[in-house]
Amino acid sequence: MRGELSPPIALMRMLIAAEDVERVGAHVAPYAPLRELLASHRDGCARICAMLASGVDSDAEADSVDAGLAFARRLFDYSVEASEESSVALYSLGSPELLAAATAEVVALLDDWALLQAHARCLEIGCGIGRFQAALGPRVQEARGLDLSARMIAAARRRCATVPNVAFDVTDGRDLSMFAAGRFELVYAVDSFPYLVQAGMALVDTHFAEAHRVLVAGGCFVLLNFSYHDDLARDRRDIAQLADAHGFAVETDGELPFHLWDGAAWRLRKIGR
Repeated sequence: MRGELSPPIALMRMLIAAEDVERVGAHVAPYAPLRELLASHRDGCARICAMLASGVDSDAEADSVDAGLAFARRLFDYSVEASEESSVALYSLGSPELLAAATAEVVALLDDWALLQAHARCLEIGCGIGRFQAALGPRVQEARGLDLSARMIAAARRRCATVPNVAFDVTDGRDLSMFAAGRFELVYAVDSFPYLVQAGMALVDTHFAEAHRVLVAGGCFVLLNFSYHDDLARDRRDIAQLADAHGFAVETDGELPFHLWDGAAWRLRKIGR
């Protein structure tokens, strides 16, 4: 009510806490924006509650990288079948329109940072259903996406079937070894790094090294949300250490640039060759 969160984010957090649409409805009844949002997206919210109650998701740290990757694969194989929109953004409440608005905010930020040049070759780590490839394809030379969920990639290929300069790959989630050095001008990850963090910082370290390797000199590595620790100061410290270790300059340090989404943004520039 103080305006610190958008209504979709506030409603999503309540759904996560309650896992029950009726309980959430009782709490939001006095607040018109949330009451109306729940009423207009009730089916999507009910689907989210079912997803949350399934027990497939967890915020526990993985026992090993193998366990973390297997967990993420199971989660997203399940989630994309339950709701394509919610599988990549619970705050979309299952709505294509809300997801499109959130996607547009991210694209606008990349545009403001002058990263969507016609010659740019772009790689997304954890591309989900291909929403950013569909959005960036008309703007750049190549929009490529990786995901460890084969079902996510199947949805992405279907959604982007008419976009000629888009390509997708199923990855094992360990590295970017399928790509040569200096292959991309932009490597980015939208709300996917929290699952790498959950699998272990060794995997995060590998992806920083790999992002540096596959970027051209001066290329950008963009992270939108680093972890689900709910500790922005810690995330800033972790990214500063990783950037220093792997040859990146931090140009944007955990800003909160979005209106709809509460994701934090980092822009790292590759130093050297």
